[in-house]
Amino acid sequence: MSFKSISQTRWTIEPDQVRIYPYGLFKIFAVVFGVLMAGLILFYLNLVQGDMTGTIPLFIVFIIIIAIFWGIAATYIEFDNRKGQMRKMSFGFIPTTTLSFTKLQGINVVSNTLGGYVYRLYEKEARYGRGIVVSSRYGKNDDPNAIDFVSDVVPLVHSYLDQHEPLTGVVEPLITDFKYFTQEGSIYTVKNNKAGGIIFGLVFLAIAGSLLTTGTDSPVVTLLIILVLVFVALVFFNAAFTKVTIDTAANMLYRTGPVKFTHRKYALEDYVGVQMLRRSVNFVYSGTDINLYFNVPEKNKQTILTIASMRRSRNIERFMKELYQILDRR
Repeated sequence: MSFKSISQTRWTIEPDQVRIYPYGLFKIFAVVFGVLMAGLILFYLNLVQGDMTGTIPLFIVFIIIIAIFWGIAATYIEFDNRKGQMRKMSFGFIPTTTLSFTKLQGINVVSNTLGGYVYRLYEKEARYGRGIVVSSRYGKNDDPNAIDFVSDVVPLVHSYLDQHEPLTGVVEPLITDFKYFTQEGSIYTVKNNKAGGIIFGLVFLAIAGSLLTTGTDSPVVTLLIILVLVFVALVFFNAAFTKVTIDTAANMLYRTGPVKFTHRKYALEDYVGVQMLRRSVNFVYSGTDINLYFNVPEKNKQTILTIASMRRSRNIERFMKELYQILDRR
């Protein structure tokens, strides 16, 4: 059995019940950590000539850490169709999350800035939030385990949710007061927070200006640093004054700004869908990019346009409602 097979998503399917084990990677962590710690303990015992008195507390700590890793690997997410509920069982026996199927939106794929993607379960109240991880991380679109997960598990879970969906659907009210778009007839422009880009641009220009008045033994290096800072400042200024507009009458989407070579235009008939890209810094969530996918017929490929970046789930939810309503007016 390879490390890859151990770390992959596992699942069991029984009548009216699905269990998913997404944290198999922690089994590898437990084994690797155990081997390393055993080696350190043996090395220490060799130094102290077999006296184990000082190693007992350390040995207990190591055992606890390994047990925690193994417990995380045993964590599973259970979908019980008979009870109409989902449970997350931490360490395989501690119910830490229990949700009714009527509160669940479904399983969606989420890409990461570091590459790869995972599948997460979302609630209706926070369909663009953090979600609950229900798969291991995948690096390739054609990963066999990911393909099996999407073909065997996801449709079955969604069929459970559909069976418990209320017969009377919720009708979304028509939005008349847009929060994230400005409307001029058939043209909708994404509101852009210019202040942030301008402030950052001015900061980099100020740093570049301060370097001009600072004496240095390496004028060439200083000049290169100044050029880089000025370039970064221009990037921020360009971002601050870049506009994304949707013209429902012309059935087109445009991105325009001070720098002409960054201009883009897309036919809305080539619109494919939306992808959420969760960004993180040092494994801490820093925001979500909302990307639109468009087909490029002449090149037989797809291209991506980042239309907005936000942090809070409710803001993303509101933005998406406005976007979908605008696109429906084509």
